[in-house]
Amino acid sequence: MISKENIKYYILVAFISILLYKAIDSPSQIINRIRDLMSFFSPFLIGILLTLLLNPMIMFLEKKFKTHRLVNIFFSYILITFVFSVGFKLLIPAIIDTLNTLINEMPHYINILNKILNNNISQSEFLETILPHIQNNLNSILTKLLDLFSKVSSDLFIYIFSITSLLFDIIMGIILSIYMLYDKEKIIIACKKLLYASVPINKANDIIEFVKVSHNIFYHYIIGKLIDSLIIGILAFIGFQFLLKINNSLFLSFIVFLTNIIPYFGPFIGAIFPIVMTLVYSPIKALWVAIFILILQQLDGNLIGPKIMGDQVGLSPLWIISAVLIGGSLFGIVGVFLSVPIAAIIKYSLDKYIHKKIHIRIHK
Repeated sequence: MISKENIKYYILVAFISILLYKAIDSPSQIINRIRDLMSFFSPFLIGILLTLLLNPMIMFLEKKFKTHRLVNIFFSYILITFVFSVGFKLLIPAIIDTLNTLINEMPHYINILNKILNNNISQSEFLETILPHIQNNLNSILTKLLDLFSKVSSDLFIYIFSITSLLFDIIMGIILSIYMLYDKEKIIIACKKLLYASVPINKANDIIEFVKVSHNIFYHYIIGKLIDSLIIGILAFIGFQFLLKINNSLFLSFIVFLTNIIPYFGPFIGAIFPIVMTLVYSPIKALWVAIFILILQQLDGNLIGPKIMGDQVGLSPLWIISAVLIGGSLFGIVGVFLSVPIAAIIKYSLDKYIHKKIHIRIHK
């Protein structure tokens, strides 16, 4: 017999069962609905993320200089804008220079490839078989590439609209973060009052504890990962520019910094581009680049990373790989970056639930 006390649990089980059925029956629809929901709430998510990132700086300025909070908020945004402007001013010329180098050197690379094929064609029956096929289909391949570029050009309006939508979300997120930072104490008090008015006190305390743990995991992971990747990017630039003296060192070190943010797979992805870019003009330097990046990864994995981040997530490699693959397949690059702290929160909740159930059974 269903009692009034546990009817809400039956409703919750029924709701979860319906969601699971929908997920199994039509997973693409569930994923699309989640993406639409994330897209709708993206300004709020951006605002919350900016609030978490800027709050320590604003608290430091308040304690150190005793200035008004609104002044500290605007100063923080001015400082971040200045840092990004300097970064873009340095990076954009480096990116353009890299692309120009690739475009100018492409005929040279094609000639080298043709010489290698012509020198080795007599020694390989396999090459004798496939090379005529490649030559016969080269025109069709180029035609398809031109069609692809034409399609990209025709879809330019869609890309511009997407960029405009992203800029709108960022601007709205900045505005929301300013309000959140300015009235954070009032917002926290209002949320606690609503929580205690809606659920029993013990449940409300559990929810507050869960939010605190989630905040600590997200904050320490994101800040720690950014600082760790920045240090690796700077070390990569020093090594590329002054030790190895390779071309496009600023751009390549930026690639290393950017990919190092991606958990687990990032360092391996970031190693490919510098090695390949160096390989096309100096195989010996490419070998030294590979050795340098390997040493840098070992230094990051065994010293820098643990020193900065500690064991904030507490996940095994299996958890991390699974989280990155699932997050990336569902939500792209954002899912890849946020998958590890989300997985850490899920693992924390599961461990707490299992510990609670075992404790109850032991003391029965």
